[in-house]
Amino acid sequence: MATGSTTRPRRAREASWMVATVLVALGVGAWSLRLWQWDPSDPIALGWDHTQILSSLRDIHDHGWYWHNPDLGFPFGQDASFFPELNVLHVLAVKAIDLVVPGVYTAGGVYFVLSFPLTGATGYLLARSQGLGRPAGFVLGVLLANAPGHAERFGHLYLAQYWVVPVALWLVLEVARGRALLSPRGGPVPWWRGGRTLVTVAAVVVVGGSGVYYVAFTLVLLAVAALARRVAGVPADLLRGLAVMVGIGLVIAVPLAVARLGMRGVLVTGRVPAGRNPAESELFAGKLMDLLLPWPDHRVEAFRYLTLAYRSATRATVETSALGVVGVAGMTGLAVIGLLALLSGRRADAEHLRWSGLMLVSFLLFTVGGLGSFVAVFATPQVRTWSRVSLYILTLALLAVGAWLTRLERRRGMLTAGLVAGALVVVGSLDQTNPAVAPDHRAIAREMAGLRAYTSSLQDRVGAGCGVFQVPVLPYPETLGPGTMQGYDQLKPYLASDDLRFSAAAMRGTEAATWQSAVDPSDLAALAADLRSAGFCALEVDTEGFSDAQDPSDRLTAAWGEPVARTADGTFVAWDLRRVGAAGEGDHARRAQVLAPVLASVGGFEPETVDGTYGQYVGPYAGVSLANPGEPTRVTVSMDVRGVGAERREVVVTDGDREVARVVVSDASPTRVSFAVEAARGATDLSVTVSGATDKDIETERVTTAFVSDLTVTAEGGRRAVALTDRTRTGWVLP
Repeated sequence: MATGSTTRPRRAREASWMVATVLVALGVGAWSLRLWQWDPSDPIALGWDHTQILSSLRDIHDHGWYWHNPDLGFPFGQDASFFPELNVLHVLAVKAIDLVVPGVYTAGGVYFVLSFPLTGATGYLLARSQGLGRPAGFVLGVLLANAPGHAERFGHLYLAQYWVVPVALWLVLEVARGRALLSPRGGPVPWWRGGRTLVTVAAVVVVGGSGVYYVAFTLVLLAVAALARRVAGVPADLLRGLAVMVGIGLVIAVPLAVARLGMRGVLVTGRVPAGRNPAESELFAGKLMDLLLPWPDHRVEAFRYLTLAYRSATRATVETSALGVVGVAGMTGLAVIGLLALLSGRRADAEHLRWSGLMLVSFLLFTVGGLGSFVAVFATPQVRTWSRVSLYILTLALLAVGAWLTRLERRRGMLTAGLVAGALVVVGSLDQTNPAVAPDHRAIAREMAGLRAYTSSLQDRVGAGCGVFQVPVLPYPETLGPGTMQGYDQLKPYLASDDLRFSAAAMRGTEAATWQSAVDPSDLAALAADLRSAGFCALEVDTEGFSDAQDPSDRLTAAWGEPVARTADGTFVAWDLRRVGAAGEGDHARRAQVLAPVLASVGGFEPETVDGTYGQYVGPYAGVSLANPGEPTRVTVSMDVRGVGAERREVVVTDGDREVARVVVSDASPTRVSFAVEAARGATDLSVTVSGATDKDIETERVTTAFVSDLTVTAEGGRRAVALTDRTRTGWVLP
């Protein structure tokens, strides 16, 4: 009787602290988002990556899932298998919410907001699972939920589910502690459906279903924890860790396999999305100062300026990695514990040493030139943004703060520890959030209203189901827009349209995208006929994607008449191709030529004009690529090559093992290089090797050996053949 009467108040207190953590985490998050201003019928954020995730949310809402979207990449449609979301758990959550709430974008906004209380809950539970007090769980849950920059992460909606991190670290810490992850055998309930077994399986599914970054970070830490147990002389714990790693790997293998199946039958004509190289792991890693300095949008101007000054003087880290003042205190404490144990040889608390060791490994993954680069070079470069492991560092640091709070609770009582925890949460929340940089919900509502008016007006003029060709043509995804245009801006009309289809967002490196880069704007009558043959009835210009000199609006108006729709600010302007004439409509031969050109490009640096000549610098190893969505054909490629520097250089072009051209070049004048090759259906890649010492530009860090210009390509049998630089020169196409 006494035991039951004692247990109930304890459970009530536990529940009270848990609820308080969840509510405060949500309250601080809502405050940092200015959530009371958000109209759920509109997106919660818009612009840059926010726009891209919104297109995915609309795809899920309209078409049930995100694999194939007929409304983008018209006329082929967008095949998202080439840029798959491996965050299946979170996509399922969004889909479930979408089934019960009204609005296209409401589900995504709701799930983003839920990431704050969910993180509060798992953070609290992690602290309690490690033997820390309730005030410690309160601090960890609230401050991790409102980590610096969390309110700005809607564009990475699934990575913004920070509640996965405590779940992942629970698995790591349980392996590091050598604790059993399955329920014991011989109990009243079979081990395979015992409570601990179910919790472990759920944790493995959560991590494995949360995308490549959380999987990769967790697998590395699990490997370290398991190996540490093996070194400590417990072989069984190594097997336990390996079993958890295999389980996580099996979970993420499912969407990977489905994506592979989705790619079958799609013609690849070049480098497809998500192809990484090891150098990107250096670009997207972090630095120690990124963790220690205030976050870039800190509410205190002096702190904000300090970080801005540092970032301006160095290469700024791409994403926010700051820990906040409470996190820095915890990280410093763990670093001191590890350092003292190493230098003095004194035995420190085993739990603290584990946290310290895992924090060190996490930091080595996080930092430029660290373990992340090692993984990129010797394993896989696909995980490139190693700075995101800062969330693991922050969680471990808050565990250290929680350990101090727990000692304080034991010495001074719950009231003192609770008051200190409250103070830490207040100070940490003020330090880590800034409602002044929340999304401008009223401005978003105005922009969406303007876009809806524009697309409605356009649809009224050209009809439902109309295909809209959008310029400039941008590779998709992960492209910075030209001029003042943001990389995903062309998706905005799609977000606001009722029943229009758009050319944007065809996956790069596939036939759905290749033909768009070959469109010829020199003859507008022929262009209209080409687009009509491909099924388009309108052309849209994003004026922010062109310089004043290259903006085609006046030229199009002179040739085709006044536009039939435009946004109030003049950003998007559209013309009705049907008014130009019926030429091209139903012309199947022309359609075949338009949708299956041979597109030649040079693999070098961005095209530019040097001494009046438009071309590209290349390094010692470059290439010429031929994208051919049609039948195999014989093509002839020619280009001018001029050496960089005074020495004479030899340029060798090879097609596999076969040499197709060899010339000697200098910087005195360009040398013409010509060769004939068979352009297979799909992609044909030729290697270009330039001898001699490289020239490195200090400002741009470009390593060059030659300058290539005047690229031309012709194909047999009258096939349309185009050099990409001819199109990028006009501004209509971005390389």
